Amino acid sequence: MAQSLSISTAQKQNLNLSLKLWLPMLQTSIQDLESYLTNLSYENPFLEVTKSKDFYSNFTSNGISGEFIESLAFYSKSLNDKLSDQIDDETLFPTPNSRKVALEILCDIDENGYFDGDIEKIADTCNVFKEYVESIRQRFSRLEPSGVGAKNLEESFLFQLDSFDKTIDDELYNFTKKIIKDIAHIDKYAGHHRFNDAKDIIKYFNNPPAIDYINDNLQVIPDFFIEINEDIDIKINNAYYPDIKVKNPFNTKNENIKEKLKEAKDLVNLLNLRKSTLYKIVLIIVEKQISFFVGGELRPFSMQEIAAELGFAESTISRAVANKYIECNLGIYPLKFFFSNAVDKDLSSSQIKSYIKSLVDYEDKEIPLTDEAILEFIETKFSLKMVRRTITKYRKMLDIPSSKERKKLYKIENL
Repeated sequence: MAQSLSISTAQKQNLNLSLKLWLPMLQTSIQDLESYLTNLSYENPFLEVTKSKDFYSNFTSNGISGEFIESLAFYSKSLNDKLSDQIDDETLFPTPNSRKVALEILCDIDENGYFDGDIEKIADTCNVFKEYVESIRQRFSRLEPSGVGAKNLEESFLFQLDSFDKTIDDELYNFTKKIIKDIAHIDKYAGHHRFNDAKDIIKYFNNPPAIDYINDNLQVIPDFFIEINEDIDIKINNAYYPDIKVKNPFNTKNENIKEKLKEAKDLVNLLNLRKSTLYKIVLIIVEKQISFFVGGELRPFSMQEIAAELGFAESTISRAVANKYIECNLGIYPLKFFFSNAVDKDLSSSQIKSYIKSLVDYEDKEIPLTDEAILEFIETKFSLKMVRRTITKYRKMLDIPSSKERKKLYKIENL
């Protein structure tokens, strides 16, 4: 068993942890850890942050090219950045109130560019009427990428039709709009004399609207490397942990300077505590889900179990596992992947979701499975009783559209 990276109880007690420093450091991803600490160092003359000595040697020893290292430093504007810039431009959102609502809506734009939030909740948060929130959301139809902010495929295509950058006559516009609203039955319009023109327009649309911002080759940096042989070997990815140290300490009676010096010393200890805490969490996960790592299924397992074992609040565990990954012989997985609710005895929700995905992957594209049909398959296979809304919840968690939406998508694939 790899030796646990821990600090003594006495050290922990003497740290007098500041939540302002500790929780953000714990939640920050390993990719952003150096940037987070560097930003703190700008305000603290005693804190020195440098890239880990293992950073480049780690890549060289593993045969990873310099081109990949360069790509890590290359910044590409994200979807969020793109939309934020347009909201701040004040052209479409000229008042502070409109920009406030637009930014709240932006928080509920998923990676595909769709709005998946609650209009009423945003209205309550911004102290405005829900009709006003909806009017602001509709203005997203004029943002780039076109189609972003829509609630579904149909609305996204309508947004993109309204912002289409080529001139089309009224007849073609109205006919294309009619097809989009009934795209699941597109074949019935094939005899129309403008059908091919409408098809050419629809083919031009992005599906999903933010497809240009979805990076399938995004490099995910694992926080830990797991090897399961006769024993469990857990290694921390130290190459991405920056080296930090307290520089030029000196005696002073100035309280502000003393506070900055203490903060710098605490950060050094907190970085070690971050390693220790994450190591213990990963160790518990691997031990509890050992069946998965040797080729089996995930067992029911909750964050509350880890919280109880380590003496933390469940919310702290949730922060700790956010944006963290492990690499094993099966691939790279987010830590959140290993938490699965119990459905029945030793049956986890993960197994149910895996089965739902396999059913959809091999379904008849002419007649996609409804949630009711999926429910029947699950009850038969696992000999248990469930309700349809649970299936709907699991399907949404898997980012699988409804049967109606999938039928539309299958139609579009065949255009």
